[in-house]
Amino acid sequence: MPIDLQPPPPRGWAARQARWVARIKCAALRQLHASAAGERLLLRVYLIGEEATEIALASDLAGTPPDWLARQMEHHLADERRHAAAFAAELAARGGPAPSGEPGRPDLLSRRKIAQWRELAQRYGGQFGAGMIVPAFAIGLCAEQMASRVLQRHCALIGAGHPLHPLLAGVLADEDRHVRLCSHTLERLVAPQEQPALASLLERIRAIDRSWGVTGAIGMYLAGLALRLRPAA
Repeated sequence: MPIDLQPPPPRGWAARQARWVARIKCAALRQLHASAAGERLLLRVYLIGEEATEIALASDLAGTPPDWLARQMEHHLADERRHAAAFAAELAARGGPAPSGEPGRPDLLSRRKIAQWRELAQRYGGQFGAGMIVPAFAIGLCAEQMASRVLQRHCALIGAGHPLHPLLAGVLADEDRHVRLCSHTLERLVAPQEQPALASLLERIRAIDRSWGVTGAIGMYLAGLALRLRPAA
């Protein structure tokens, strides 16, 4: 029986934590949208996320994926480059810095999470016949699912009339397609006897993401509050 690649619904403590994170992040988005500087910060966060994905995909392409997978990854990479260019253009239009050509650096919490994911990938790579490409796509799937949830929340909060809605909704449609592509790729790469290892890997990837959820949400809220109050100060 194929493994279910969708994140399981949280239960117990995890469900309460997910509700807290969602509420704090909605409050954080309201704070960030209350100032021009806050909206620029949001755009920069999205931009850096797209650039980080672009770097990861380019690194994976440097290996030796099958031809069918290399073509799929090239299309995915083109999407991420287009997203990054759109966020950079919107950021510049709102008074942010002009694109420098160099990728931005993720925040400290994101760097710690990425480092933990990479360490996990190294531990699991040898358990799959396809090698490290399976952990890479497992992380990619979870990251795309997370991005989809973030963008759904953001679009619902600001509404279709907000100037940023068309950009975010367009990226969301692509992220949903990337989730499907990552799922199909894992289904094709992972042999039936390897599915328990994949299930364990996905559970650990998502646990790392949850472990930073409350801290990241509070950090977003405080950043938005500081930027909203700064002009008055």
